[in-house]
Amino acid sequence: MNLLLVTFALRNPQRDYDSFFVTLRGNSAQWLHYIDSTIVVYTPYSPDALITRLMPHFERTDSVLIVPITSPINGWLPQEAWNWITERMNTVAQQKLLPR
Repeated sequence: MNLLLVTFALRNPQRDYDSFFVTLRGNSAQWLHYIDSTIVVYTPYSPDALITRLMPHFERTDSVLIVPITSPINGWLPQEAWNWITERMNTVAQQKLLPR
């Protein structure tokens, strides 16, 4: 699993972007959304694999950035958000230590 920060600018006011959000959340085991235009996803997909799934749902004028979340991180969020992020970061780190 991966913990990814997905931030986006969906610029076409005439377009219905519901399919973008359905695809983003549908390709995530869990997600967290506290900041406009930013979603943290807990997903089995890499940034490359996730952007491939999202590309049909946005336009050339839109922007999407997907970045793995690793520590250290900092910001201003409610404690429940930090707990959620920390738990998943720990799980991702433990998975990377397991022999394959």
